[in-house]
Amino acid sequence: MLRLPQEISINKKNIIEHIARMIIEGTLKTDQVLPNEIALASLFGVSRTMIRDALRSLEEKGLIERKTNVGTRVRSIHSWNLLDSEVLDWSSKTLTQSRFLLSLLELRLIMEPQAAALAAIRANDSDLQDIRDSFSRMASPGAGAGGVVLDTEADIEFHKAIIKASGNLFITQFGGAIRAALHHTIYLSNKSNIDHKQSLDCHRRVLAAIENRNSKEAYDGMCRVLKNTITDLKLQVTGVVLSDFDSMPR
Repeated sequence: MLRLPQEISINKKNIIEHIARMIIEGTLKTDQVLPNEIALASLFGVSRTMIRDALRSLEEKGLIERKTNVGTRVRSIHSWNLLDSEVLDWSSKTLTQSRFLLSLLELRLIMEPQAAALAAIRANDSDLQDIRDSFSRMASPGAGAGGVVLDTEADIEFHKAIIKASGNLFITQFGGAIRAALHHTIYLSNKSNIDHKQSLDCHRRVLAAIENRNSKEAYDGMCRVLKNTITDLKLQVTGVVLSDFDSMPR
């Protein structure tokens, strides 16, 4: 069961991904104990050192737990480091798409409007220029008269620049980890076959609010940006308060 398919090269990277996918897909169940290092090395035809390194990587990603005299045990999804770029990538192709995207959007709803409000208060000249530069690269002509498509990388950089400009050490650190989450939701939203003119206008309002030092407008503007993403992805987000007078429908 643990053997790599014949068409896949045997190396540490592929062993890590193979075991990780078996855990994420549920082939290896939560609390299941894996074979020991000697047995795994024999199964994959590699050295114990390579297996030890692969298991260490899987443990760092929260997929397994290793204990002396107990062995290597599969951990539940609640322990996975879902913001690890590789775990996020493997999970996005396996977990129920709506559940996966919904969790990512809820995370962004919790963090980004407040980050935008803080950026309006704290952003320095360099921060503002980074936000402006990212916005200036976001739009390009799309299909149809006057249509607009958004550049995904510029869109991601716009949001990251705002998170950085919030000036909060913890939010800023989290902003680095959340890049993959931003990429998945923004990429899928921008990929949808619609005119993104309204989304671009919402981003422009966020930028203007931050430039004008209007924290409430920055907060509300980011809420509108995220509402557009929710609409584009056809998701239902319930019970998340977006502003003092607005919440997603229950």
